[in-house]
Amino acid sequence: MGLLSRRDHSRGELQRKMHSRGFSSEQIEAAIGRVIDFGYLDDERFAHSFVRYRSQRGLGPQRLRSDLRERQVDTELIKAALAQTEVDFFESCLALRQRKFGEALPADFKERAKQQRYLAYRGFSMDMIRYALSPSE
Repeated sequence: MGLLSRRDHSRGELQRKMHSRGFSSEQIEAAIGRVIDFGYLDDERFAHSFVRYRSQRGLGPQRLRSDLRERQVDTELIKAALAQTEVDFFESCLALRQRKFGEALPADFKERAKQQRYLAYRGFSMDMIRYALSPSE
């Protein structure tokens, strides 16, 4: 319960943390069953809130997908959370580039490559990055 009082966790994340603290498999399953029954643990709610919060912090869909997989969230829940988000990732990518590097487009290849690497690391696709680095009309 202490882990869940700080922030939401996924089921897999909670299992991993409890296992690392020395709990047996039976104890882990019993505890997880109880917190699910009480409504304290819900992977769907976790995935939606994770996507909403992290996308507002400038992460793209590929990074969000990867981070949720790392937290052992089911692939179908990840797809649903990303599909239901109201974020326009193309505009988010553009806004992040402008916030980090300024309004002006990169002047040379080296600067363009630097911006591409940064945006790719943040989880944006090449289409989104091209959009962010193209002259706006």
